[in-house]
Amino acid sequence: MKLYLNKASPYARLVQVVAHEKGLNDRLDLVWTDPWKAPSEFLAINPYSKVPTLVTDDGEAIVDSGCICDYFDHIGGGRRLMMDGSSGRLRALRKYGLGRGLIDVSFGVVIERRFLGQDTKSVLVERWLAAVHRALEALEREKALARAGELPDMGDLAIAVGLGYIEFRLTEINWRPPLPQLSMWYDRLAARASMRASAPE
Repeated sequence: MKLYLNKASPYARLVQVVAHEKGLNDRLDLVWTDPWKAPSEFLAINPYSKVPTLVTDDGEAIVDSGCICDYFDHIGGGRRLMMDGSSGRLRALRKYGLGRGLIDVSFGVVIERRFLGQDTKSVLVERWLAAVHRALEALEREKALARAGELPDMGDLAIAVGLGYIEFRLTEINWRPPLPQLSMWYDRLAARASMRASAPE
């Protein structure tokens, strides 16, 4: 399988984390890609020119990170990251939505600043930054996060990737001091091999 990605994308990192957790690393040929340059060979696979994009062994292209994660969860080894049981699945889906939302608004701020300038005060940037802060406060109170000794599910991994992206790209958000429980939880998740191996650059 070919996985098109770049080292800074939180969406690509989430896919890498899931691949690692599911024991699929050795089956992946990583193709480092700059989607902003929209190379023609990449556009032939993904008309949106977005990473990550997976081309399966059968030549099928999967162009959304959530879909790729779901695919890896099905074909990979070990435990399911998105449980089958109704209560466990609902809990994982709730957390996954929180994590993906955190990634989305953080990424939105970064991209808006990339094109409008680092000091831009656009309506979207202000809205997204406010959402980041609200989400962080909500996560501090979240009871369903994996406890010490428990294995993380897909939702936990998405939240951890979102927090890692904030520390990588939005360093002005000093979230750790006022959110000690979330900080300790993140440190446990960040120590996992899958997170260390996929750290952004």
